[in-house]
Amino acid sequence: MTAAIRRRTVAAALAVAAALAVAGCWTVPVAEVQPKGEPRLVQGGITVESVKDATLVQAVDPGARTLVLGAREGATYTYRAGAQVDNLERIKAGDTVRATVAEELTVYVLRDGQLPGTDGTPRTISSDARVLLVDPSYRLLTLRYPDGRDETFKVALGVKLGEMEAGDAVVIRPLEVRSVQVRAR
Repeated sequence: MTAAIRRRTVAAALAVAAALAVAGCWTVPVAEVQPKGEPRLVQGGITVESVKDATLVQAVDPGARTLVLGAREGATYTYRAGAQVDNLERIKAGDTVRATVAEELTVYVLRDGQLPGTDGTPRTISSDARVLLVDPSYRLLTLRYPDGRDETFKVALGVKLGEMEAGDAVVIRPLEVRSVQVRAR
């Protein structure tokens, strides 16, 4: 065996060992951890846009221009239909749709689901999701919903991602449906 072959063999073995060592350091992110710090509001008014694919229409009110969207079993949200939604009269309860929606996120650090009120008494906050991952370099915020589903949002520059961490509670306020396409009746 020549020296060159031996060096390549040793280099390949070291590369494999380094890859295994680095892979052993990685752990799966967990949204159920208790975040650090005192209970507080981290930030509110974080506007995000997402696509809800294969979402069930629970109810439609063309006069009020509202849609109630949600899973067959689970949480439902009432959205205002944006001006760009021009097919609202063709959408019926029971339709499966693909909807682009705008929502507003509020992120909290909670202790046992509670936040101290202004008078010092605990106030219960019912969260819709938890922070799973924060990526400040790409301005990405990944949430985990109670049903185990994850969703990643690209957030604006002013969002305080450096103050957020896995386990923070997130309250979601539906704003409007920006587009909706019927997938199935």
